[in-house]
Order: sequence, then structure tokens, then C-alpha cells
Amino acid sequence: MRRIRTGIDIGSSKTTIVVGELYDAGKSIKILDQVIVPSNGIKKGKIIDGELFSKSIKRGLERIETKLDIKIDKATIGVSGSDIKSSTTEIEYKLSDEEIEVTLEHCKQILEISKKKVVKNDEQVITKEIYNYRVDDSGIMKSPIGKVGNKLKASVHLVRISKTRVSKIIETMNKSDIEVENIVYNGEASSKATLKTIDKINGVALIDIGYGLVDMTIFKNNKLISTNVIPIGGMHYINDLKYVLELEGEIVKNLLSEMKGKKIDEKVTIKFLEKSEEKSKTYDIKYLRDIIDARTDEMLNYISSTIEASGYKEYLKNGVILTGGVVESYEILDKLKKLLGPNIKIGKTIKINGMTTKLKTPATTAGVGILLTALEDEYNNLEKKIGREEKKEEKSKKSTIINKEEKNVKTQTKDVKKELNIPKENLEKSKWKKWLSNFI
Repeated sequence: MRRIRTGIDIGSSKTTIVVGELYDAGKSIKILDQVIVPSNGIKKGKIIDGELFSKSIKRGLERIETKLDIKIDKATIGVSGSDIKSSTTEIEYKLSDEEIEVTLEHCKQILEISKKKVVKNDEQVITKEIYNYRVDDSGIMKSPIGKVGNKLKASVHLVRISKTRVSKIIETMNKSDIEVENIVYNGEASSKATLKTIDKINGVALIDIGYGLVDMTIFKNNKLISTNVIPIGGMHYINDLKYVLELEGEIVKNLLSEMKGKKIDEKVTIKFLEKSEEKSKTYDIKYLRDIIDARTDEMLNYISSTIEASGYKEYLKNGVILTGGVVESYEILDKLKKLLGPNIKIGKTIKINGMTTKLKTPATTAGVGILLTALEDEYNNLEKKIGREEKKEEKSKKSTIINKEEKNVKTQTKDVKKELNIPKENLEKSKWKKWLSNFI
């Protein structure tokens, strides 16, 4: 049986569908195909028109299914949005009046206490992280299991989404004949495709700047410790120019395209149709740059202040890594370096067999990360299955050995009874002492 999984990144402008396979007994993965479709019916990552969006998804899936000659009926969905909430809670759990050994169940209880404190009835947790474990007044430890004490403390980071939104996603995907296996946060998914383990250990901020939103995820000691979604993205540049220049969105997009490569003292002319009449307008590049720079400065100041407010700025030894469809535009990299320092770079997607040039760009990082999350789940399922089969096989072997041993004892008992003519009631005690000692 082929172990094929699908990841779908619902973006504000485009939706990326990536299909991959786990093979070689779970030791290898490869990307089979990918397709990018318009996010019709989506606004800032949210499904506004489920009927319209399901048609986009269905068309994309049909293209992949025809090419690969497979049927896709389930997927892992990546989400973002300004409505996503996150919090870090310090939890203290009394284990007992006396000192006892900490177990896995105690650690699970820490999570449940945290959920009761912060998660509302209409919310669902999509990402959780427990770290900074302490037993009584001990120092911080990675795992408290096996330690002895009467109090367990930990920091719990939870990322939540509304159940209403989850229901909308499931309903829309079902219209596309897709079962939703899992819903994951895009910021965390992007980290799987971009960050190295050493980045997460040393401390790093991953900033994904998309068309409608900015996802900011901070890692330290290989743990996700901070999450923020900023409601600014590439679409705001277009909206600003539309408003100031009084132009339609498509005309603005063409204008931005014409601006590329031009110097600050040059001009740019754009031609377009208005009420079936051909028109043209000419603008100074400097004037247009001033409008664009105002939005870039606002976005980057927002990012800088959010990092500052998180309290983790001094812990980012490996700096800031940028990704997303907008990061290579509007001088974002250079301007952010001036704000936060030189330790900032555009992230590279990890190498995977079958990866196309399109999937190597910052714009598709989340899509690749969502697929990796789905394949990781598939690998864990495979490991569990192998573990169950090994236990079953081991149990079967033990059963066979025991049966042989019991048969051996019965045979030898009969022989002794014949030779010594020992009464049955007296033989019962002596037979186990004499022969079962051979199997201990």
C-alpha cells in the first residue's frame, strides 16, 4: 500500500496543494506533485464563500489526480488569520502531600489544567508546547518523568482557533470530497520546511509575510514559545496604490510589475482601458516609492515592536528568518536589517526529492511544511503499526514456546509415572520442581 499524503495551504491570494509520499519503510519521502490555485472565496486566510473555494480546490485536485493516476480523499489543512489566538501560561500542579515520582500522566494533567484556564468553549487547540518543567524548587529540566517531588511546574503555550472556523473548513473540504485529517498552524508548519534544529535550539524568529497576513513564530531550546499573527501583508500595498492613485487592482498590479528595475529618478507609464476607452498615466518612480515605503515602514515597525513586546528579542541567537510570498519585494530585507540588526536572512526550503523550482520559493514554504506535517503523522502511524505487529509476533513466539514447554512437561511426566509408578496426586508437586526448573 502506498503511503501518500496531501497538504493544503489556504492563502489569502493563492492556495497551494502539495502531494507527497512516504516510502522505503518510512525512511524516505518525496514530493509527487503540486498545484497552485486562486483563493477564490477567501479573505485574509478565512473562507468567506465555501462554494466558490471548494470549486477551486476541486479543480486543483483533479489536475493532480489525473497526472498521478491516484485518488486524493484526505488532506492536512494549514491555517492562519488574525483571529488565531495564542498564550503562554505558567502552571503549578500539586502531585501529592508527600513526595512521589512524576509520571507521564502528571505531565498530561499540566496540559489539561492549562486548557481549562485559557481555552474557551468555542475554541479548539491546534498547536501546543509544554516546556520549562520544574519539580518543586528545582532548575528547569527537559523532562520531569522519574523525578521525585510533590509539585510539578511548567510553561504551556497554546495556539487556538474558533470551532466555527474549523467547521467551515471541514464543510468546504467535504464539498471537494476531501476528509480533513488535521488542521495545523501555518507558522509552525513553515518552520518544518525552513528552520534547522540548531536554529530552534539557539533561538530564532520565523516571519512569514504573505499576501494578507504576517505569521511570526519564535523558537528557543527547540520549543515553540511565542506566536503572533499581524493583519498586514502584500495586499495592503495594492490597496494603498488603488486608493491614492484611484486605479483598479489589476492595473495597480501591472504598474508594480512595470516599476521593477527602474531607478528612483525615472518615470513609469501604465496603459489601461476605462469604460472601453484606452487611457494612460505616467508617474514618478519616487512618488510611487514613497507610497510603498510608508506601508513597508509601518509593517516592519509592527514586526519589530511585536518581537520587542514578546520579551524574547535577546534570546534570538540565530536571528530572524524571513519567508512568504512578499519577503523578496519592497526592500523588506534591507529595511528590517536596519531595524533589528544584520542577523536577518531569507529562509531556504529544505531539499526534498521531487521538489520543483516553484516549491523552492519563499511563497510556498507553508505548503511544503504542511505536507511535511502530514508525512510526519503518517510516519508515526507506521511506527505504531510496526510496534503493534512486533508485539503480536513476540506474543505469538512466546505462546509457541510455552506450549512446547508444557507439552514437554506432560510427556516427561507420563514417562516418570510409568517408570516409578508414582500416584497422580504425589506427582503434581514433584514434576514442577524437577522439570520446570529447566525453563527458569
